[in-house]
Amino acid sequence: MKNAKEGDTVRTRLFITPILVYFVSLLITSLAMIPPLSDVIRALALVVIGCAGLGYTINLALLLRRLAAPEEIEALWDIVLPIASYSLLVFSAAAWALKAPFADLSGAAAVVVLLIVALRKSWVVTLFIASRKRKDASD
Repeated sequence: MKNAKEGDTVRTRLFITPILVYFVSLLITSLAMIPPLSDVIRALALVVIGCAGLGYTINLALLLRRLAAPEEIEALWDIVLPIASYSLLVFSAAAWALKAPFADLSGAAAVVVLLIVALRKSWVVTLFIASRKRKDASD
């Protein structure tokens, strides 16, 4: 691979794979929220998605701390907001299970936060790749 650089596999794992995980989480969450499901089944689906997302994000945070350079880590976008979003999904699951009137609002807030994080991360990665190609072309 002509354009491959040392550490690209690690960067892909730390910065590109989360974007895919976030978008898949959004898709599955949408599937759980839209169809006419009972509140208990919806709550179960949301708690599974939320807990899986929390586990993934905590693992990612530990990997970032160990493998990424300090200047590559943006704690707010890489750790805090995804954890907040998945925590809101778990909260929304509890709200659906208890038939709370704000259950759909908390789920929507979680989805919006995760969507903003995924879009921003994809934009940052795109800019990084574009700047790297420009730099390689000038060399």
